[in-house]
Amino acid sequence: MGRLAILAWAFLGLLLLSADAEPARRVALVIGNGTYAEAGTLANPVNDALDIADKLRSIGFEVIEGNDLGKRELERSIGEFSDALEGAGVGLFYYAGHGLQVDGRNYIVPVDAKLDMPVKLQLEAVPIDEVLDIMEQQTKVSLVFLDACRNNPFARSLSRTATTRSATALAGLAQFDSTRGSFIAFSTAPGAVAMDGTGRNSPFASALLRHIAEPGQSINDMMIAVRRDVVSQTREGQRPWEQGSLLERFEFVPGDGPAPKPKPAAEPAPVPRVAALERSVGDDKASIEQFLRRDYLAPDTRTMAETVKRIYGSSATIFGTRYDADAIVKVKTDWFAQWASWSLGLEPGSLEITPHGEDRTEAAFAMRYDYVPKDKSAARLTGKARVTLGLVKAVEGWRIESETSQAMQ
Repeated sequence: MGRLAILAWAFLGLLLLSADAEPARRVALVIGNGTYAEAGTLANPVNDALDIADKLRSIGFEVIEGNDLGKRELERSIGEFSDALEGAGVGLFYYAGHGLQVDGRNYIVPVDAKLDMPVKLQLEAVPIDEVLDIMEQQTKVSLVFLDACRNNPFARSLSRTATTRSATALAGLAQFDSTRGSFIAFSTAPGAVAMDGTGRNSPFASALLRHIAEPGQSINDMMIAVRRDVVSQTREGQRPWEQGSLLERFEFVPGDGPAPKPKPAAEPAPVPRVAALERSVGDDKASIEQFLRRDYLAPDTRTMAETVKRIYGSSATIFGTRYDADAIVKVKTDWFAQWASWSLGLEPGSLEITPHGEDRTEAAFAMRYDYVPKDKSAARLTGKARVTLGLVKAVEGWRIESETSQAMQ
């Protein structure tokens, strides 16, 4: 055998040894939905999701996360999760927010859902078992944590409109028909309602955060500890429950050493890399929405120079053209001067965040507008526009560095 052939075989052997020694990748999808367009606001799901995502990263998971997602955003996140699971050994799905069961099937409720009648269920909600199927087909171990049985106004609405030939909505979630190599944890027993909590986190999320990283603890023992804490905190009002079909013991943190460090996403798949960046601005999605509602959609037209400096800084690119602050002040002043009154609003569930590094992000959303002209012979201007803003994080808060919009039908 020639020298080059020997070296090639030796190199291949090293690669195989490295592959065997490398622990299986662990990938998680973490979703928190709290700000619902037609069901009020839950205080804690986004906090729960952010904290769980942080904890999972600290014990070696690659995390894709999203908060206050509409139907389209939720489906896109599930697609990203599916791509990221390729080659992974463990998949985990955590969801906090509204969930419901209809005829024994469990659904995630997006924040833009309009579930006033059962026939809309397939169009407006996302079946949880479809996420579980994706995980079971691609990983040996599938873990699901559902803090999604909170008191649900959609269940009451669907039950009121149900007929003998339509679906019937029930409180809480139902157990799954079958699982393969899976472990599914519910924040409360099947058919029961869980509590949102009065602090930063729900009782279930608080207990999970407290116990998930204990070294050498099996997932079954972890759930016993979680259940004990939740039962105590809720004074027997809530009892977490699980079902599973794992074929071997699973530990979040092995007992024979420290927790593994989080690994970067595998090349060349871009999705986990985007998710890692997403965390840097994902924490600030609430502040971005606050910036839009408080500043961009409600500018102080009485002091336009100060408003522009605060929102746009010294210059910005608007519809592809760079303007300095003085020019932006003139454009904005002239625009608002022609209206007797006006109102701008953020369409619930439409905000999409795309990060571009540590301190920059793109925010796209649907904006409702209604302008009443001073000239009574002129037509009132109402409608919706798709707005895209390039944002940069400054010391004093978010600032717009680019702006475009397009009318929506």
